[in-house]
Amino acid sequence: MFLGKMRALLANLGFVLQISGIFIVIPIILSFINNELVATVAFFITATIFLVIGFAFNVFCERRELSYKSSCALFVLVFVFLSLIGSIPYMYVNFSNGDIIQNISDSIFEAASGFTTTGFSVIPNISALPESIIFYRAMTQFIGGIGIVLVLLAFFYPEAKLKDFAKSLGVSTDQKIKKTFFLILLVYCFYTSIFVIMSITLGYRDIVKAISFVFSAISTGGFTPINDITSVATTFPMNIVLVISMVLGASNFFIIAGLFKRRFKQFFISEFSVFFIMAIIAISVTSIFFGLSAQESIFHIVSGMTNSGFSYVSVAEFTDGLKFFLVFLMLVGGASFSTAGGFKIFRFVLMLKSVRKVIYESITGREYRIKLFGREYSNANMIQAVVIVLLFIGVVFFSAFIVSSYGFPLVDSLFETTSGTATTGLSTGIINPSLKVELKWLFVCLMILGRVEILVVFMMFSRTKKPSIQNEENMSASIENDNEKKQITKQFKCPKCGTIVTISGQSGENLTVTCSSCGTKGILII
Repeated sequence: MFLGKMRALLANLGFVLQISGIFIVIPIILSFINNELVATVAFFITATIFLVIGFAFNVFCERRELSYKSSCALFVLVFVFLSLIGSIPYMYVNFSNGDIIQNISDSIFEAASGFTTTGFSVIPNISALPESIIFYRAMTQFIGGIGIVLVLLAFFYPEAKLKDFAKSLGVSTDQKIKKTFFLILLVYCFYTSIFVIMSITLGYRDIVKAISFVFSAISTGGFTPINDITSVATTFPMNIVLVISMVLGASNFFIIAGLFKRRFKQFFISEFSVFFIMAIIAISVTSIFFGLSAQESIFHIVSGMTNSGFSYVSVAEFTDGLKFFLVFLMLVGGASFSTAGGFKIFRFVLMLKSVRKVIYESITGREYRIKLFGREYSNANMIQAVVIVLLFIGVVFFSAFIVSSYGFPLVDSLFETTSGTATTGLSTGIINPSLKVELKWLFVCLMILGRVEILVVFMMFSRTKKPSIQNEENMSASIENDNEKKQITKQFKCPKCGTIVTISGQSGENLTVTCSSCGTKGILII
């Protein structure tokens, strides 16, 4: 049973690795054109390993339908394998000039940061890298952001097999999933092409760097192709391109795709409206109370809220108050099913509504239904949102204490672990080439954990036993006997005033219920 599930899991993983190997052809061509021999060899090795391992998984394993738990495991393993194999070009170039342990650790850190769209970097001099490596760094964000998952789902999965995988991504299954994924992939590529063309047409002449910036922004990654982005982030056209790309990357791709179907109302009652209001408030607060200029506030608030991580001012010089404010914004993050990190605006608003629900029901004794963005949510949805938020915050604070034990200020440690887990990439300076190797590996784990979401990892390692047929029959008979002997308690909600009345009776009994508040009568079947 276990081997069968593992074979199905590896077969699907093999497809992802083969697709990744095909993507590597692009930097191979670029390195060949630029006569960058070392980079060309590195990319050939990387592409070969991706394709060989992917082919082996497909040949020796059987590709079958995955359960929800297996889909969660696949999602986690995709980013683990991408980070490990995708680190080879960095190892080959050996940008750190250190020993083999440091070289491997730095390379995996850089690859994980790219594929998880975090944007942390331990490369001391980005401008000294071959141009093809710079392009590859940006492309890893595009692949990890949403591209590789959507290619897998849109082209290689039949409709009937997509529901559990979609569920592991937090996607609703009440629509034509395959068609929707394909549309989103087209929208993702369309926006990327538009912004690249816009950047070049409006005056940014370096094509590779323009593509790299757009890849980083639309995937909310934050890798930059140059050491200092001040001139880019403060001048037209790239400042406008970066801000708009970051916002679109952090928007729900289902909602964005809906605009092409003229679903404008759905767009305005979505998470985007909450994001817009929060952004206006945050920009005003940082401009008035923390001394940033309007331009600095707009750029860095958008960068933090979308978990992009672009910055042209020193975050280390921010006051502790501003750092805490940015920690909150990074924790919340962008919209669900976007390239942004954090625990998402949707869960933040749902949690606030859950507090209101508890207060209302405690005072009135009436049921309060949670409606959000045009949908109604159950108590199970509410509990799941609260659990994910608490797990996220718990991981961030626990990791912050570990980092601070190495002598870093607690506020800076909290900022850094939040940035890593929320896949943001803003840094107070703790992340640097000389950081201890064990802390680099801690941040690698945080970046992957934040990218796939913490609950997905717990689902991957959870153990659930399916009861045998005999146990199910015995359980069913036991329940029937208990129903005959025991009293069952049910609640009756008054259709007129909403008052909840609790009634007890035996199974199958019809009882007449009278509302204690307004006297309305009704029939309740136990």
